[in-house]
Amino acid sequence: MPEAPEPTQVKQTAPSLPAARTSAYLIEGPSLANRVARGSLIFLAVVVAAGLIVVVLPQSTVERMIHALQATKAADLPPDKIALLYLGDELKGKEFHIRGILRNISSEPLQKLDATVRLYSTDNTLLETVVVRMDQDVIPADATAEFHLSYPNFMGQFGTYSVDFKWRGGELVPYKDRRGTKYLK
Repeated sequence: MPEAPEPTQVKQTAPSLPAARTSAYLIEGPSLANRVARGSLIFLAVVVAAGLIVVVLPQSTVERMIHALQATKAADLPPDKIALLYLGDELKGKEFHIRGILRNISSEPLQKLDATVRLYSTDNTLLETVVVRMDQDVIPADATAEFHLSYPNFMGQFGTYSVDFKWRGGELVPYKDRRGTKYLK
């Protein structure tokens, strides 16, 4: 009889992981805390280096850099058309009066300009907004105009106020605050 083939033995080995996975388990990267600390140190080093540069540079150079930065920002802004010359208030009996004077500093007449007065409580909560007409509907170039708000029966309903200016269409008008500025002629 023919001999039966000898059975082959199967060697059992532990299952192996793919090479890419094994390397990921063996090599660990820095923890999140280490990365945050490293980034913070780099940022701090940049700030300290910038501070040293500012300290070492002559003052005239720093002033030139600041002036150049301000000039580029100022070029982006529209030119001011009005200047606030006076803003005051007084209590007459039971009436509280707020009055302001402005000047048209543009080269063309301004039309339909209003003052917006915001009244705040003593804890700076906005209580009321009042739109006040100027005393002139058209303000010629280099002319002044005035607004006047009279609040009757004032019993301390508000503690402070602020003033802005806007066109009657609703757009805010930037202005220069020239209160207290003395001009010599």
